[in-house]
Amino acid sequence: MENQEIEFQAKMYAFALNSATKEHGFKKDEGWKLNLANAAEKLEIEQKYYPTVSTQIASDSLHKLSELVKIVLNRTPAFANEPINTFGAQHADSEYIVAYNPTRVHR
Repeated sequence: MENQEIEFQAKMYAFALNSATKEHGFKKDEGWKLNLANAAEKLEIEQKYYPTVSTQIASDSLHKLSELVKIVLNRTPAFANEPINTFGAQHADSEYIVAYNPTRVHR
């Protein structure tokens, strides 16, 4: 995947997160936790938390995308108080970036 495509995907993911933040009425002290996940982990997170925002990418581009997502998101007001330094554990078969709010469990 070209660098421009990865940069575009990072910006689109940040846009989706900001939209979901507004759509679901997050308060100023609420935020997102981001994890790198495989398909099974993604499904588990989606079943446990609501809302979630995820994007899939080839595993060879995942590290580059995750670094760009951190840079783009740390520039947005939603992450100003708690910038993203790391993602959750990455596995060899990780192919998704999944964002969720740990305080908003699926009911």
